[in-house]
Amino acid sequence: MRQHLLLAIPLTAALALASTPGQAHTASTTTGTTRGGQATHATHFALRGSGFGTEVVGGQVPAGSETTGHAVIGCTDVAGLDHSNDVAHVALPGVGTANGVGSRIWTTDRNRVTASHARHSVASVDLASSGLGSLSLAAVTSGARASHDSRGFHAATATSIGAITFTPPGGGAPQTFPAPTPDQPVDIPGLATIYAGQSRTSHTSTGAVADAYALRIDVTATGSSLRVAHSHAEIHGGLLTGVFGGHSAGTHVTTALDGTVTSGPNPLTVMPCQGTYGQVRRQALAHLDLGGQVVVRGATSSERAAQSAARAHGYERGGIAHLDLGGRLVVDGIVGKATVTRTADGLRRSARGTQVGTVTVDGQVRRFPSTGVLEIPGLAKLERHLVTRTSAGLRVVSLRVTLLDGSGGVVDLGTADLRIRPLSH
Repeated sequence: MRQHLLLAIPLTAALALASTPGQAHTASTTTGTTRGGQATHATHFALRGSGFGTEVVGGQVPAGSETTGHAVIGCTDVAGLDHSNDVAHVALPGVGTANGVGSRIWTTDRNRVTASHARHSVASVDLASSGLGSLSLAAVTSGARASHDSRGFHAATATSIGAITFTPPGGGAPQTFPAPTPDQPVDIPGLATIYAGQSRTSHTSTGAVADAYALRIDVTATGSSLRVAHSHAEIHGGLLTGVFGGHSAGTHVTTALDGTVTSGPNPLTVMPCQGTYGQVRRQALAHLDLGGQVVVRGATSSERAAQSAARAHGYERGGIAHLDLGGRLVVDGIVGKATVTRTADGLRRSARGTQVGTVTVDGQVRRFPSTGVLEIPGLAKLERHLVTRTSAGLRVVSLRVTLLDGSGGVVDLGTADLRIRPLSH
């Protein structure tokens, strides 16, 4: 059977060829592996990698779908780490099944080349059979590498697919389709449309980022989308005192509000491993309908972090200008802020700036009791100023709302989480 490839060469070879001298936008030729018990050691760079085999979103999928084969190495300055996650068989809600999902994230430092690597593969994806036939995709793979060598920072990605096979209903002869290209998707009428994934690489004088996923499959019957083989790798310089980590958001639905609707952190800012070099980064959303009659306005998140040889310092801040729950409960001025400083003397944490403004229930202003928990029978339980000290920082939720309408929905408002770990060397 003829195979159609997005790349005509193996994934590992593509990444290696992309790093030949003279191509400033590519990764280093040294690919190093950490398997076989190689010892870990500190570097002078911030490294991060992540990815997954499959992810289903949208359509008729209840409360979204977890990723399969998810693997991650969070912000670190350590080379020699190697994380993997393999799944033999998994059902994909609203789509079908995936087989042979493999994920690997690793960091290396060899021959004066430091790199973060990610590789994800899926042996096959089979769409649920129907009266219109069935569809199978084989050998889907993506890879990403971000590296630093004597010439500076580099990034490279590669994706490939072995074959796309459609089997008509009634046992007809299978048909093989060429792989999609960015301007030419593969359309199987009534069953699915297959799009080429997206790849992104960037590099500056301070770091490099590589990100790729191989395919997106839009399933006609359910309206769901499946992303297949996503790989992400980063490397950054500028580490002097610590390695940052954290995020902030205006809202985060942690438990479905109506049994089907969930929402991740919105709007989300994610702290770079090396900080923001003293710049404030902001995200904002004017209006969000979270389901379960929960509506928020003026959702924001922001962050800032910098470091010198003497200290690393930063903050994460999430806020909501206005919360409306079915017209009965209104809360204004919700802010969660986490500030962390690391010096040679240790760690300092502060939740200063965290607040909940005015709470109005059925037109009447209400105040929190000393317990910090305000319950409105049959409507909601409000918990304010939830602060957790972590080993390297601080986690803050300004206001947690638990619905008492029988749904059990929970939404966190004004969330902020910041960590600063000491350098390993």
